[in-house]
Amino acid sequence: MKKLWMVSAAVLLAACSGGPGSGDVEKALTAYFKEATGTTMTFERLKVGECSRGDSPGYACSVTGTARYQLGTRTEQQQLVGTFVIDKVDGTWIVVDRR
Repeated sequence: MKKLWMVSAAVLLAACSGGPGSGDVEKALTAYFKEATGTTMTFERLKVGECSRGDSPGYACSVTGTARYQLGTRTEQQQLVGTFVIDKVDGTWIVVDRR
């Protein structure tokens, strides 16, 4: 019983760490690319690695996957590999930097 309580506490602490979840990162990336390109991107096989808090504001999250978007009548795709810094501004997770 003691082990179960310790595992439950560890899971709760991890969930309350304050960092963005995968869904938060995907929404932030969608808004980021929409603002930058004027096109709505969808993501396939999007994998969000660990999001770590650094010295600067936000969480650095490694991201891999494929981005798809419309260019005229064509659907284009591009590999997405990089580290994006995600921060919560006015209650919304946004991309504040790309490394």
